[in-house]
Amino acid sequence: MKKLSFILFTAILILTFVSCGKDSDTDGNKDFYYVKYQISGKVYFYIDGVAYNTETGSNSESFSAARSFEQICGPVTEGFVAKIKLTQHRGEASSNATTISISKNNGPFAIKASGQYSATYVIDF
Repeated sequence: MKKLSFILFTAILILTFVSCGKDSDTDGNKDFYYVKYQISGKVYFYIDGVAYNTETGSNSESFSAARSFEQICGPVTEGFVAKIKLTQHRGEASSNATTISISKNNGPFAIKASGQYSATYVIDF
């Protein structure tokens, strides 16, 4: 019985030290981010074109009187320049019609920049 107890105690002790070791991969992990671009307008505001940055470069889209726009891009890394601009529109946009929101490591999106016809934000957190 004493021999079995000693072996069990030794096994638990070894597992404790092995499992509590620092994992070397966690130091090299980098944060990743997702960018959400949004445009919403007033009653008489129509979106006909928009340009924005993605993880693969610049992108532009054309519409026929869209009422709103939303696009999520990523993953991107720290230092990425998120930029969106209304290239064609009809009517006047509200003062914060264009927004850029950022999600870090799959966390919730938080608005980081806004503007009437364009917005820019450099990821630095």
